[in-house]
Amino acid sequence: MNQREFSRVRRAVPVDCRLSDGRVLSGSTRDLSLNGCFAAGLAGLPIGTPCQAVLYLDGRGGALQVEAHAVVVRQAAEGCALHFQELVEVESYERLRQYIHWHADDPDQVDAEFESHLGLRRIDPQAPPPRAD
Repeated sequence: MNQREFSRVRRAVPVDCRLSDGRVLSGSTRDLSLNGCFAAGLAGLPIGTPCQAVLYLDGRGGALQVEAHAVVVRQAAEGCALHFQELVEVESYERLRQYIHWHADDPDQVDAEFESHLGLRRIDPQAPPPRAD
């Protein structure tokens, strides 16, 4: 059984990861959810590395951007997994929510997940992940 809080969509979205030392690493998502992504091309970042992630939902240079305070939670040879600790603006949350809804295999499941959360936090932390009926 899937214990993820949010559904993932398999989409290649350009992403920049701005590090605290000023470096900006660029890659592309392999999959994306409301609270994180796997970013191909961002290999070599240690687990626990914080960054400012910028997703370009309509392509690099486009107007539909999502900004998140993120941290590296997993490494792989081809990239790393980023956990979004906080989306920077309400607009970022809404843009990402709509994007995931539009591209989801099961939009009803996605809606159930969103309704069980207040932003990125589960309303009832003890409840199991929601299921659409």
